[in-house]
Amino acid sequence: MMKAFRSLLLGVFFLICLSSPAEESLGTNFSSIQQEELLSGKKLKIEEEIPGNPWPRFMIYQMVNSTPENVAAVFWNCELDPEYIPNCLSVRILKHPEPGVIEAEYTLKMPFFLPNEVYISRNELTSPAPGTYMISWRVDKTRYVKQSQGNILLHPAHGGTLIRYTNLVEPGSKFARLLRAQAGTQVMESVGALASQVEQELANSSVLLMKQVEALRQSQQRESTGKSE
Repeated sequence: MMKAFRSLLLGVFFLICLSSPAEESLGTNFSSIQQEELLSGKKLKIEEEIPGNPWPRFMIYQMVNSTPENVAAVFWNCELDPEYIPNCLSVRILKHPEPGVIEAEYTLKMPFFLPNEVYISRNELTSPAPGTYMISWRVDKTRYVKQSQGNILLHPAHGGTLIRYTNLVEPGSKFARLLRAQAGTQVMESVGALASQVEQELANSSVLLMKQVEALRQSQQRESTGKSE
């Protein structure tokens, strides 16, 4: 449920670099232990409590042995989500309202025999710096949430890519309020699923990966053309 809990959630943060003790937007640094864990392939989860909100802001970090462009290309191909993201049942692109922007309808399987969640996410692709990609999303009121925003930042680090996945959701029902712990687990699993999908495509699906990279580049070209006009 990555774009589930990807698309369920808020936060815009500055670039994080593991090669130096860079300061995070929360005002803390990666400890030496955290750096070792990230460089060994483990995920790091940070939770920031938000006053008045029953769910925290989740920030997940993970290293991937690939380029930021490859990771961004796989993530941008949201129609592939049901094949590897837990609990994502379907994704349907509705329109491209602006260059570098897509609106898509997601259907997610909910736990405890709850009805499925269906929502529309507005996803925007940007490049904050050369070789760095950010994909942001916004979801308005749905069956279970009042609103949500989030982003994924893909930054080159240590010969690979540092994923920084940030999300925050404001639950809109008593059921969603009960799912805090599961939300954190789902986000961790979803980031891990993305990393695994990228590495799998690198090993076995070069044709698919090339098509995804081309689609990403075309979206960037449309964005640049749109902004220059």
